[in-house]
Amino acid sequence: MFVTVLFGDDRMEMLNLNCKLVNFIHHLKERCGLDFKERVELMDSGGRVMNLEPLQRSGAPASSVLAARRLYVLLRVCQGNEELGGCRYVSLLNNTKSHPEFTELLKKLSNPNKETERKVRRERTQRSKNISSTVKNKKS
Repeated sequence: MFVTVLFGDDRMEMLNLNCKLVNFIHHLKERCGLDFKERVELMDSGGRVMNLEPLQRSGAPASSVLAARRLYVLLRVCQGNEELGGCRYVSLLNNTKSHPEFTELLKKLSNPNKETERKVRRERTQRSKNISSTVKNKKS
């Protein structure tokens, strides 16, 4: 059982899932040339972050969190402002042209506040329309 992790300029590493998660993460950082103190996550092709962070020191098998034969994108976890959602993710995949399925997902992930702002704006606009139609109906 293995997974493929994408990062850098079209680099990919195949990693074995038959190990403890703590060893998997350590080996992942080593193979990708990251400092061992860095916090990392993986994102699957559906845009879901795998939440490795709370399990960084877990003795659970890596196969209990990650699915075999899947592609994942390596992400760096950056500590952010609590008002903006705590932490944010930065893709370590530099060239998304060779993997277009990740392009839009990574944009949404790197700018979560923009997506939230759009939703809030849409809700406010909808409420305004509802209020003005209610006012018009009462006047009639």
